[in-house]
Amino acid sequence: MPGCILHACGDDFDVDGFLTISNLQPYSVYHRGEPRPRSKLQCENGFKIAVTEHGKLKEDVPEAISFLSANEAELLRLRDFPGVKSLCLDFGHWQRDVAVQCDYLPSELLVLAGKLGFGIALSLYPASDDEMEAGGDSADQPL
Repeated sequence: MPGCILHACGDDFDVDGFLTISNLQPYSVYHRGEPRPRSKLQCENGFKIAVTEHGKLKEDVPEAISFLSANEAELLRLRDFPGVKSLCLDFGHWQRDVAVQCDYLPSELLVLAGKLGFGIALSLYPASDDEMEAGGDSADQPL
């Protein structure tokens, strides 16, 4: 799924307890032992939030920085909440038709994500002809 997704999870994370007192709005909440699509069972508790939906780093990165900045206090509370084991921003974007795809993340994002305890993932998705004609994502240059 192209765009930036925030993932929060942990074996002993009381996800429902956290979300009851949080203003964060996940699109997916899961619990250990529940069935997973195309897989066995959930191995931990967690949630996912759609931070952006573009699938282009040039648009997703500034919006992700704004999201992190605007929600800094709540994300620090999430980071320190008992049972949270992993926090990640996953930037899903289109694979370009190039020999080597190089993508750039600015230090502002990296510093802010690090301060909040978030890792960063880059997930590449095959581009359809429509995405290729639209120019894909040319984020191989500094943003």
